[in-house]
Amino acid sequence: MTAPVVVRFVGAPEKTARQNLTAFIERARQQRFFRGPDAVDWSSGTWNLRPFALTRGQHPAGYVLHFTNHETTRRGTRSPHAVNLREPFLDAAKAVAVEFLVSNGMGSPSKLMAVLRAVERAFRDLGKSPDLVDLGPEVLDQATAILRESVSDLWTFGRMLERLVHEIVNPGRLSTTHLLWRSPFPYEGVDRSDRVSTEAGVVEGSEKLPHLKCILDLASVFHGATVPADVVTTAWFALAVFSPTRVTEILTLPLDCETEMDGVYGLAWRPLKGGDPMTKFATNAEWAEVARTAILRLRELGATARQAAAWYAEHPGRLYLPEGFEHLRGEPLTRWEVARIIGKESRIEKGSALDKAMRPTGKTTTDLARSGGSIRTPLYDFVSIQDYILKSLPPDFPLADKRSGLTAADALFCLPRHVMRTDGDMLLHVPDLISASQVHHDLGGKPGGTTVFYRHQLLDPRNGQPWKLTSHQPRHLLNTLAQSKHLSETLIAFWSGRKRVDQNAWYNHIPHAAFIEAYVTMGENAPRGVGVVGPLADKVEERARREMVTHDTALRLEVGSIIATRYGLCRHNYALTPCPKDKNCIGCGENTFVKGDAGQIAEARKQLDISFNAVQNCRNAMENGEPGVERWLSKHAEAVVRWGMALALLTDSEMADGTLITLPPPPVSQTRAGLTLAIREQASGHEEDDFVFEELLAVGGNF
Repeated sequence: MTAPVVVRFVGAPEKTARQNLTAFIERARQQRFFRGPDAVDWSSGTWNLRPFALTRGQHPAGYVLHFTNHETTRRGTRSPHAVNLREPFLDAAKAVAVEFLVSNGMGSPSKLMAVLRAVERAFRDLGKSPDLVDLGPEVLDQATAILRESVSDLWTFGRMLERLVHEIVNPGRLSTTHLLWRSPFPYEGVDRSDRVSTEAGVVEGSEKLPHLKCILDLASVFHGATVPADVVTTAWFALAVFSPTRVTEILTLPLDCETEMDGVYGLAWRPLKGGDPMTKFATNAEWAEVARTAILRLRELGATARQAAAWYAEHPGRLYLPEGFEHLRGEPLTRWEVARIIGKESRIEKGSALDKAMRPTGKTTTDLARSGGSIRTPLYDFVSIQDYILKSLPPDFPLADKRSGLTAADALFCLPRHVMRTDGDMLLHVPDLISASQVHHDLGGKPGGTTVFYRHQLLDPRNGQPWKLTSHQPRHLLNTLAQSKHLSETLIAFWSGRKRVDQNAWYNHIPHAAFIEAYVTMGENAPRGVGVVGPLADKVEERARREMVTHDTALRLEVGSIIATRYGLCRHNYALTPCPKDKNCIGCGENTFVKGDAGQIAEARKQLDISFNAVQNCRNAMENGEPGVERWLSKHAEAVVRWGMALALLTDSEMADGTLITLPPPPVSQTRAGLTLAIREQASGHEEDDFVFEELLAVGGNF
């Protein structure tokens, strides 16, 4: 089916900003969110757009929009004391949210909402009435100041503020001023497993890769799991490390996902992001057994919930009554009977949501079989209990996955309600669908919450706190392991369920030096090629012509045996001669940088700061009349230029990560041998220039 063409709103140049904004709001009010059975009320301060979000799994985050101001917004449900954005900004903000949802294929607008709140508050902080037509640079600058105090990922929110200006406000001519504003927040590169600490000089772990001991600790819980929450979390994790998988791909697995081909165990998969349906096979017999165990536990744990889900699908609007209680349909119920019907082992707690929903009939019964042993017990209205339970069913019930049409009765992660709670009973006959946020929270994503690691006192030895694991780390781990074995990019993409091979790079946490070494040693079997810029590229081309070999062969010969240093990669062959430079890597033609290497970027920034400070110290010394400073100033100024050039290339967004970078030779290329000769000439009086020993050292390396 052809995707609908999205036409962005473009303001008419002959109209005023106010007229264009009025037309913009009116167009937004005509969108599908405000028509049909799931329509939302435009005038409401909260919109529930979940029915319109075609997402995998349940409870799609970010589609309940609260148009509350910056000060009274809280995470989750709307505060009863929340205050809406002021008019006339409120209607404009609603129209902007609609435009964003329509033009971005129902992408979550949560970050946009935070930006809109910051803009509205910026107007008020500046003493202005919040009005989009008056949006100007001073308001945007104040909004960035608000974001700086309230969010951690500054670049992302700054970029969203830029998008608001350049993708919505400017094209729509919604402001009286055409804005040329850019976000002041610099881009911060993604953490990598090979980044180097500038404090200790040691390799740190990447936030995207799980700690090995954390995995082993979670495995120990898996093997002895008896608590339902432990069973669910560890079973999910076992399937997450079966093959590279996204969290919702696992949560929407069907009950019959297991398969075999020629005796090899596999799982049927429906990837997200354009991947085709596929079967992911076990890498060995042991891992097949782990997956079987996880799936068996989930099947057994959710058997009663799926039975109820199947009944509800066939009998919408009616309460499921388990075997032995069918005769009570429509009859007043005791508290003991209600507990048995919903599958709760203990009594219904006083003050609970269900207790408040049960409407007393004013009648009682003395039937001990109905009261659970009490002499006289009150009776409650059947319809009130039925209404409460039906409202407790998951959104979009009986579907578990709108994209594939999977029903809750056939979903592996259809489990009893409250299965993830450890402070109360499950409701065995009330089906629920595990959400990504529940998995995320139990792995440690909920600050101060009870997690699987907290329950078993499994602590991170580095800080003494319970481990924290994200739902995406297993996918990064498996991709990194595949990359470390130099599997082909096509195979890794297929195994991971990706449509595009270039997406592999986001999950690659192997140091670039390892790929360069593989490129040199594996020849045509190398996992990928290596790009080159700078003088090395010219040298490779010259060698390829002179020796009549291919470009790749010439590059392998030039790269040779690399050595990783804190300043980059050294291509010098130490078997032939010692280092011709003395700690002057930045001035050496054999020093090579790797585009995108986090450790090298950090070192370049550090050395650039050192060189800047050295230049300033030299200038201060010259002002104080100290002799022999000029040569040192020349040396450090050259270092500033070269480190600045290296940093610019290392962070160049137009260059592919992994590209080899070399710098042009410096104006003064002083080797150790040349330095020694110059010193001897100075000592013997053969040197015409009036050099002094300190000046000769200044021309040399980083002493």
